[in-house]
Amino acid sequence: MVAFLVIAYSLLVLILCIAVFGKKGKEEDNNLKRMKSIGKEVVTAEYKNIESSFYDRNIKPFVTKLSNLDSQGNKQTKSARKRQETEKLALQLRKAGIHMSTGSFTYLKTAVAIVGIIVFAGIGILLMNVTNYFWLIIIVGSMLSVLAPTFVLNSKIKSHQQAIRSQLPDTLDLLSVCMEAGLSFDASLLKVSERMEGPLIDELVTVFKQIQLGKSRNDALKGLSDSTDVDELKTFVSAVIQANTLGIPITNVLSAQSEQLRVAKREEIREKAAKVPTKMTIPTVLLILPAIICIIMGPVIIQVMDNFKGGLG
Repeated sequence: MVAFLVIAYSLLVLILCIAVFGKKGKEEDNNLKRMKSIGKEVVTAEYKNIESSFYDRNIKPFVTKLSNLDSQGNKQTKSARKRQETEKLALQLRKAGIHMSTGSFTYLKTAVAIVGIIVFAGIGILLMNVTNYFWLIIIVGSMLSVLAPTFVLNSKIKSHQQAIRSQLPDTLDLLSVCMEAGLSFDASLLKVSERMEGPLIDELVTVFKQIQLGKSRNDALKGLSDSTDVDELKTFVSAVIQANTLGIPITNVLSAQSEQLRVAKREEIREKAAKVPTKMTIPTVLLILPAIICIIMGPVIIQVMDNFKGGLG
């Protein structure tokens, strides 16, 4: 009976996961959709409706309605706090390099919490006759299900920003070379995107496409600066904006910024290297020093004990 319940419950969870997470999370934000639409054919509504799947025709509109219920049904009464939270979430998604609408992420977060609570509640019920701590499994599992999406998002933000920081010096070098060869700043961004890959390149491509959509260069760069926590990139964007405003050649700015970044990177490496001896003190004292004491003092202790026993005999 227990085996049958386990199999039935596993099938239920599998079906629920497929229904909830089948295509969710692939919905992109509106800006990325507009940028991707440049230069592409627009499919007519008749053919698009025929070729679309059951999910696109029935489930997706319902999910979209649920995720945008607050913004569509209560536009007049939506509070400033709610708008602030939405803008903050959109900024976090941008910093993490995730091109997803805030409604989709909120839906995914809620779905993960619901599915996780159901899964761990079922596991706890199945283990009710095995252990008295089944309630602990339910509580801990439910908390993990609720907090997991936020933890993953924060981890993604950290890794994405670190990748941008690591890629910045080489990207500025290539930008400087392209501009010295006679290309404009916009054409240099496009050329760099053809030669390199990575999170920073994706951000620069976003800037280029925003400029192509009619956004001014300074505004597009300002958006790039606001969507990152990398101080070096913020400094670079500020320098480029100032150069555009004052008419200073951007090539000189790029060369100076690249050299400054390499000097800062060199100093950071030296600082980390200087901290290594201090960090090695703890493992040396706890692991290496006891072994050395045993090797040196062990034979002496054994010899003293043998002499002491011989004296007593």
